[in-house]
Amino acid sequence: MFARFAAGSTIASIAIALGALVAVLTPGLTFERIYPLTIIWCMAPLAWGVWALLAPAAWVPQRLPFWGAVLGLIAGLLATYVLDLPSRVLGETLSVFGRTVVVLVLTVFYYILWMLVRVACRSLTSAALGR
Repeated sequence: MFARFAAGSTIASIAIALGALVAVLTPGLTFERIYPLTIIWCMAPLAWGVWALLAPAAWVPQRLPFWGAVLGLIAGLLATYVLDLPSRVLGETLSVFGRTVVVLVLTVFYYILWMLVRVACRSLTSAALGR
């Protein structure tokens, strides 16, 4: 169980660090515009670790990418429709179609990231078993 938590938390931490680097290097983004992201990012490693723990045992590690895509769908819906982060960060309101595209892209992105979680989980599990 710890391997799942560690794998999810580790990949989320790496993704957040890369996202922060992109935010810093993007011209025109100021802290006032992206501060909602930083608040959410502080909780992401914990959320990913807990989400990995909640994965059905039969799905670990083979179906972790699908499980991560479900998290991406939930996060995308919350970020775009409930918190309206595109409007807060970009300063422009997105249409419903634009928000839907953001949700779909985020879901696919989470699927890809959770492929890395699967690899990390396998690696940690085999290391713990001494293979």
